[in-house]
Amino acid sequence: MGKYLVFFLLVLFSFDSIDSLLPPFFRTFHLQIVNQLQFNKKLKVQCESNTHGFPITYLNIGESFQFKFIIFPNVLYRCNLWQGPNYKHHVFFEAFFPSLNCIDGTYNGMNPNVCLWIAKEQGVYVRHTKFLREYFRYGWDIPTKQREIAPVGAPTSESEFDS
Repeated sequence: MGKYLVFFLLVLFSFDSIDSLLPPFFRTFHLQIVNQLQFNKKLKVQCESNTHGFPITYLNIGESFQFKFIIFPNVLYRCNLWQGPNYKHHVFFEAFFPSLNCIDGTYNGMNPNVCLWIAKEQGVYVRHTKFLREYFRYGWDIPTKQREIAPVGAPTSESEFDS
């Protein structure tokens, strides 16, 4: 039994390797959303995971919303963003998905371990420090197959995902 436990722990710690082909589970990761809208517009932010919801946050220009979490298999963070002052322009997106392709290709990898999303007038961008660029990912008010985050306790319709 002890040999299997040691083998399991070695495999588990190998996930921590940056060169591993598997996602680095059980490592701490940060997600940050920055308001770079123009004309003194506030940004309304609401994010959630499969197990945790964050309160709605309002960001002034230049401010950011950041949280850290441990990467678990099947963890998914989704965010709603709305442009002020009337909050009519909206986008909903998956802000973090635990796959090696997303972590290394989209979210900067594990060094630094920050996924940086930037809200601008044209839409939402992701910052990739390896290439020193921001990449456009989502436009405002463009429908996706994703849904808005429902308030806690509100009924939801899973049939929305079938279309």
